[in-house]
Amino acid sequence: MSMERNDHTVTNPPTAATAGDLDVERDSDVPISTQIFWQLAYQIDSGRLLPGARLAPVRELGAALRVNPNTIRAVYRRLADAGYVTSRHGAGTHVADRPPERRGAEALAGIISEMLRRAAQAGFTPDEVAAAAFAAATERKRPGALVDVLFAECTNADAGYDAARLNDAFPGQIQVEGTLLDDLPDRLERFHYDLVATTTFHADEAQALVHGRAPVVAMLVGPGYVELVHEIAGLKAGSRVGLVCASERGTENMAETLALSGTTGVELLGASMDADEDLALIDRTADVILLSREAIANGLADRFSREERIRRWSYDFDPSGLELLRRAVEPIAAARRMEAVPAGA
Repeated sequence: MSMERNDHTVTNPPTAATAGDLDVERDSDVPISTQIFWQLAYQIDSGRLLPGARLAPVRELGAALRVNPNTIRAVYRRLADAGYVTSRHGAGTHVADRPPERRGAEALAGIISEMLRRAAQAGFTPDEVAAAAFAAATERKRPGALVDVLFAECTNADAGYDAARLNDAFPGQIQVEGTLLDDLPDRLERFHYDLVATTTFHADEAQALVHGRAPVVAMLVGPGYVELVHEIAGLKAGSRVGLVCASERGTENMAETLALSGTTGVELLGASMDADEDLALIDRTADVILLSREAIANGLADRFSREERIRRWSYDFDPSGLELLRRAVEPIAAARRMEAVPAGA
């Protein structure tokens, strides 16, 4: 059967929504009403249900899905509130002539389809994917009462230690997590952070990795650390300096920091904590040995003779560095407090 429009063109009536188009998972963590709402909204977004299409009557759909009719009524009301459908007594429920436009609905459908395909290959169920997606999205968009700060350093030990120190320095104001510099892009992709902080030595690298997704605060460190860097930079040409860290990446970052400080003509010997041959070479030949906080915590200072050569490669934050972070935190905290004030208060 066809229907004639005023312009005398002929078209088929819009497809009706039936129970056969819907699937209810009774052992799912997602409420049945939400499952039905999501599916009908998706069918409208994707164009499977066109404007004017009639949804199945409440009792008919409820009986077919073995769902209480009141649940179907609640779903239809929710669809109406969202602008997807219109309902008139005696005429039933139809897709709205102009349902809400979802930006990039087709592209999103493609992303979801690919995610489900890959998840299925890895053995995950649709429920597990939905739960993980919801939890990750909630984590990213949920601003808490505290300002979220991600502190990045070149070693896990320094990142965790400094994050704890900053939490202590700003009680009740910020919530700081530590991360490796290399992990910045992944952390910012997965979670919400208001600020990224690091030391001035890693500011340029952090800016490049953050790529504008959050403000970066470059914090000054105390004079003791600066004096150590200057000591190494002032060694006579041909001197050997041992760099001992938990990882090869950590020793590379130590070397980069020294290079940025103007250290030239000094041979740098790097070693991770489990590299016995490299550690032995440093013990035999190095004039100065720099040990990371993690290396010291693991007792590596005892591995080397002539302890007068050993220097602790760690730092304290300069008060001006803490003040710089405070100035970055305050406007975010003030805006957060304003958001928490009830309208009209």
